[in-house]
Amino acid sequence: MSLLRFTDRIYKEKDYLTRNKAFHLFIFNVASVLLGLFVNSYIWLTKGYFLRPGFSIMMIASLLSLILLVRKKFEIALKIVLVASVVSVSVGWFFGFSKGAVALDEANRNIVLSIFIMIFLYFTNVKQTILIALYCLFLIFVEEFYQEQDNNVIHIADRIALFIMYSIVAIIAVRTLHGSVKEKNELIQEIHHRVRNNLQVLSGLVEMHSGSDKGNLQSILSDFQDRILAISEVHNYLYKSENYFDIDFAEVIDGIIKNLSDKLGKRTVKIENSTEQTYLRIESALPCAMIFSELLSNSLKHAFPGDKGTVNVRFQKEGNKYRLRIADDGSGISDSKIWQKPKTSGFTLIQILTKQIKGSFEIFSSSGSTAILEFNA
Repeated sequence: MSLLRFTDRIYKEKDYLTRNKAFHLFIFNVASVLLGLFVNSYIWLTKGYFLRPGFSIMMIASLLSLILLVRKKFEIALKIVLVASVVSVSVGWFFGFSKGAVALDEANRNIVLSIFIMIFLYFTNVKQTILIALYCLFLIFVEEFYQEQDNNVIHIADRIALFIMYSIVAIIAVRTLHGSVKEKNELIQEIHHRVRNNLQVLSGLVEMHSGSDKGNLQSILSDFQDRILAISEVHNYLYKSENYFDIDFAEVIDGIIKNLSDKLGKRTVKIENSTEQTYLRIESALPCAMIFSELLSNSLKHAFPGDKGTVNVRFQKEGNKYRLRIADDGSGISDSKIWQKPKTSGFTLIQILTKQIKGSFEIFSSSGSTAILEFNA
């Protein structure tokens, strides 16, 4: 952790990915220097004459890279390591075939190529990694066709096929990880965008309520709270959703029904919800939830003077349209066109939100009232 904080302090002005790669390059360089010293010292002590060129090149390059890293020259430090890795693999590959040298066996050579590819996969991009993979194939061909005495065709085919398969899987795995990082960044941007939009909605609501009758402040605050709760329900189920873009709007409706029933205490009014699982994009879910909250709140507050009755709720997808229907058997509404020239904040909000989702809204009054909202899927 102290080492991580050390590199973070050096690259504190950089973005998270650069700081992370600088830390990992630092770890790689330290390991490369220590391994180079160990391997060369061990062979010198046991053999007395042999120096491993690949480890030596990487050790010197990593030492230089470490110096550049602490001097805030990450790009140059990285290039030195990448170039040195190409040189060390090439020198070590061909030097290992020399007579009298301690040659790498095939298993170790395959490991070398795997490490080689992973270095480029992590620190560069897919295009450069593919070029390195082709170079590795060239090294395998050199070994199999020009350096070996007895060429086993099956063995050569297996080795080449396995190496290609390894390269493909490695690239796919790293691309998947990069894709996850990209998705996370996009989600963060989307969250900021949604927060900004919600704050604008709340600002609009405050402005709308500022023109209301100040004598009934408690009612104004109660309506404002209901609208905030409608927004909250959408984000609550968005948080539980798997993809953060679509939510099951049936759950949102259930949540709003419960909130309003508990708050208004209309236990004698029966609310029948026949909405089945229907997924809705967040862009439409938020205004639709606020419209539903307004309509249900109006029914519970004003449709039943005797506090008894039934409200039927249904949200469904019909073809390429979504349809929200709320019907009650209450006292009805005297002017079914009132929402077109609204005089209350509730109908004003419904009109604004309906236009926002490019939908259509109608109210019918017959044996109660029925409100229908339709908008494109």
